[in-house]
Amino acid sequence: MSVALRTALALYPARYRRDRGAELAEVFEDVTAGAGRLATVREAFDLAAYGLRMRTGLTATALGGRLLAVGAPLLAGALVGLSVLPGIGDERMFHVRRAARAGLAAPWHELVGNLALLGLAVVPVLLALAAATNAWRAARVLGAGVALLAVVRLADIAVRLQDPYGWDAWFFVYSATAVVPHLIGGAMLAATPGELLDSRGRADRLLLLAGTVAGFAVTRAQGGYSSRNLMDGWWPVALLLVPLVLMLFAARGRLLPAALGLAVLPLTAAFSLFSLWEQVGGVWRLAPAALLVAATLLLAVRLLGRGRPQRALEF
Repeated sequence: MSVALRTALALYPARYRRDRGAELAEVFEDVTAGAGRLATVREAFDLAAYGLRMRTGLTATALGGRLLAVGAPLLAGALVGLSVLPGIGDERMFHVRRAARAGLAAPWHELVGNLALLGLAVVPVLLALAAATNAWRAARVLGAGVALLAVVRLADIAVRLQDPYGWDAWFFVYSATAVVPHLIGGAMLAATPGELLDSRGRADRLLLLAGTVAGFAVTRAQGGYSSRNLMDGWWPVALLLVPLVLMLFAARGRLLPAALGLAVLPLTAAFSLFSLWEQVGGVWRLAPAALLVAATLLLAVRLLGRGRPQRALEF
């Protein structure tokens, strides 16, 4: 058994590997017999990707994969609602304009970060256009691109915060709250099972519009992730818990409201948690409340899902 095949099979759950491992290996050997190295690597990658989907519950038959498929148009719209805000005014607009004015003439140590910043303003719009025209393969690729640009942007922020007096961890966490939504949202779109993304035509476009409105609204409610608008009181709690409560509908087979919560949560979670951390004065003070909420939500999922049969996509 080749190293590539062993590595790919290691990603499958142990029980599935015991039951189907020999069969998978046989099919892999048949398909790659006489094929070139590139074809073998591609087959190993596909095999490994499906094993990872099984591990994470994101196959076409699992609830997670079905929920992502329903939420894909909403999520694509939410990323547009997030990306257009710098164009109409908030603290991020300054950085986008500065990067656009500098263009390719920017110093080499700033160029990559500037391009990532501009990409996060433009690529989500291209992603939404692909979703609106039912080009879901392109949309999933663009989703992966958004996630990659977010990683580059986070790395650039970390590098720029280096100075002789030490690294500013607080400002990095704050700056990351505006980038994390792109990272999580893009990754979820890229992970959506492609076989479930059949065109629903007008329904998809309406969901795309609804996601755009929701994404714009929650980003605006948070002040565009600005430190001048760190949220006090119950507002960050609401922006964190409402999407989580909506996601509980999945336990009853109602995937559309759950998908709306799933699309909005990446846009609100990081900044809401950051605002709550600022209010309570530290991670350890926030941890008990977070554990209590997590335990309550898990209990609710168990109670709601008890005795419920597996259901198809339900709108």
